[in-house]
Amino acid sequence: MKKLKVGVIGCGQVAQIIWLPYVHELDEYEIVALSDISQKLLNYYGNLYGVKKLYTDWHELLQDSEIEAVIVLNSNHTEVCIEAAKAKKHILVEKPLCENVEQAERIEKAVTENNVILMVGEMKRYDSGYRYARKLIGNMKGLRMIRARDVCDGLSASQPEIYESRRRTDVEQRVKEELNQAFEHELQKVTGDMSSDLYYRLLLAGVHDIDIMRAAFGEPQKVNYCDIWDDGNMLMAELDYGKQVKAILEVGYTNQKWFDEELTAYGIDQTITVKFPHPYIRNCPTLIRITENNNGMIVDKEIKVSYDEAFRNELRHFYECVIEEKVPETSISEGKKDMQLLNDIFQCYVRSKKC
Repeated sequence: MKKLKVGVIGCGQVAQIIWLPYVHELDEYEIVALSDISQKLLNYYGNLYGVKKLYTDWHELLQDSEIEAVIVLNSNHTEVCIEAAKAKKHILVEKPLCENVEQAERIEKAVTENNVILMVGEMKRYDSGYRYARKLIGNMKGLRMIRARDVCDGLSASQPEIYESRRRTDVEQRVKEELNQAFEHELQKVTGDMSSDLYYRLLLAGVHDIDIMRAAFGEPQKVNYCDIWDDGNMLMAELDYGKQVKAILEVGYTNQKWFDEELTAYGIDQTITVKFPHPYIRNCPTLIRITENNNGMIVDKEIKVSYDEAFRNELRHFYECVIEEKVPETSISEGKKDMQLLNDIFQCYVRSKKC
């Protein structure tokens, strides 16, 4: 088997807990370089995974001719993705793709012009349970309502008990603030005069639910309603799917340590719920619950499709797309559609406040 030689850009929490271990384990990949602003993190994870090429500047990593593809895990994706495309590197970028539609269009242009593959790391699309439930939902009769919910701790309360992540204690606060300000600047292109905090949770948590909802049900006709409260920590939106179908999106950030993310489809005679496990706990199966009328009886079923990992599945899909020159299921086009819908939801909120 040909190994795909990759460079990993960003060695923060999601890289430490998820990406680096899986990429290291898979026979399809070889990690040949790491990049992070923290030399401390580079030294630790370079030693842990036997990676000798360590770059504090991601530009230098992109100039490395040995690297065929990059996994983009830093907080500011746009410029990295554009420059990676120009360097003819294939790209797997952690969700969300970026912060706004204008950035997504710039990334798409670079990817198209340089004929490289970009895949957005929307791992729930590659979850075996979700994929099975999506087929069931596709055959559902009399769909009337959709509900997508992600109300949990944002992984911050539970993470320390699952994995002890390492911090960038050797990086000056000034450097961190400059990166945060760049991220904030792009958020404000969506929020305008309003606080960027109102959009932050929708972008970081809601994008997962937007993506799986779009994949299962298609594009909504419009956004009917949106309200945001608790300084952006709580959001509710109503999306119009026409033909007597509405979708309710709920996003919330709390102190609760349990993970609470579900997608539910309500039909005339059947309800199908996909309950996702905590993403930081490995090999926990996604639970599918089916309640339906059957010859006058109420029948309840619970299905666990597999113990396989969505993250591992998406890495294998990316490998297949690069080697066989296929378009990823979560392509740049899909990532841009996610960004457009997130923007439309927030602009509905803006309009409601101006009335």
